[in-house]
Amino acid sequence: MFIKLLITVLLLSVSNYVSAKVKKTDVSKVKKKVAAKPKAKSKKAEKPKDEQKNILQPYGIEVNSTHALLVDYNTGQVLLAKNADEPLEPASMTKIMTAYMIMKALNSGHIKPESLVTISRNARQMEGSDMYLEVGDQVTVSDLIKGLIVASGNDAAIALAEFVSGSEEAFAVDMTKCAKEMGCAQTEFKNASGLPHEGHQSTAKDLFIMSKRTFEDFPKWYGFYKETIFTYRGITQPNRNVLLNDKSGCDGIKTGHTEKSGYGIVVSAVQKGRRLFLVVSGLRSMEQRASEARRLLQWGFNNFGNYTIFPANKPIIEIPVRYGVVSKVAVEPELHLLNIQRSHLEQTKAVIYYEDILVAPIKAGTKVGEVVVTHPDWSEKVVIPLRASNDVERSSFLLRIGQSLQYLFQKG
Repeated sequence: MFIKLLITVLLLSVSNYVSAKVKKTDVSKVKKKVAAKPKAKSKKAEKPKDEQKNILQPYGIEVNSTHALLVDYNTGQVLLAKNADEPLEPASMTKIMTAYMIMKALNSGHIKPESLVTISRNARQMEGSDMYLEVGDQVTVSDLIKGLIVASGNDAAIALAEFVSGSEEAFAVDMTKCAKEMGCAQTEFKNASGLPHEGHQSTAKDLFIMSKRTFEDFPKWYGFYKETIFTYRGITQPNRNVLLNDKSGCDGIKTGHTEKSGYGIVVSAVQKGRRLFLVVSGLRSMEQRASEARRLLQWGFNNFGNYTIFPANKPIIEIPVRYGVVSKVAVEPELHLLNIQRSHLEQTKAVIYYEDILVAPIKAGTKVGEVVVTHPDWSEKVVIPLRASNDVERSSFLLRIGQSLQYLFQKG
């Protein structure tokens, strides 16, 4: 049986917090700003009706991409989502998973950065963007992975796939299996390059998962995504991720484009210690892709902040324990920070659910409840596990007999 405790949270600064013992905040006394009446606009200044439809609710921001997802890395919160679970053609963003597989092989020692790869006719004849490989070239894995990431080389993708798995088809099967193990349920890879192929698909959410795992699993190799130029055979190519060259804080990760999918990008950026991941797809040009990514990223950095909802390393409640050497166990949340839109802090609500009585023995770290945090602007609720702060050993046999009698009398 679970007990439910509702807390209305008013977060005013990073030092504010609420706990199970705090009374409900009276938000009615908070002065609300009255928006100034907008000035009348001339008909010429008004946006066409088709563009006005791009205001994404409940976020209140224009989103021109067909698919979008903005996630705060530190808290895992979704700040903005548009068709994030709907299938899309990942184009060259496929290479995020291709590179992940190569990094995985490097990390395990299966291949080495200096390993030489012989370029096949298959790789040389690959259409689309390339790093200008020639049949019979002996190229290091290190150069190929840079050509894959920076120059978005389809030829590099095929060469690496053949080197690791024997064929591109086998490599694509391995990619799909690995992606699904990560939690990318709607992703199916048919090739390593991202060229159009029947059944080759992913989602904005899945592309975020792959990118996040790359950042976490292979920090040593993730640095390839920061490189702005790559030179091979005397030919220098720029990274198509132009956000690497501005002040957005971008340090990755990958662009993509096909005629069907339009222009897309997965971006990872850091400002003042906060990291955001952004996925957009379905844009009309490289210029619109860059502009959309910059605007949505800055919206996330400017309009949201990390706020402390519970004090770190401090229990928020104590739950009764039966048949233990102590009668209660302290409980604390797994997460103390949340990313909340600054203009609507008073609308954040937290509900604590926990078992009314636990039974010993209990190990420290055992989940004994959860805090569910909601906000009108969030597409998903945030669930924070509540865990026991310490071990509670089971009492002796004789003591349990006495405790049983005591519980019986209490029950009445």
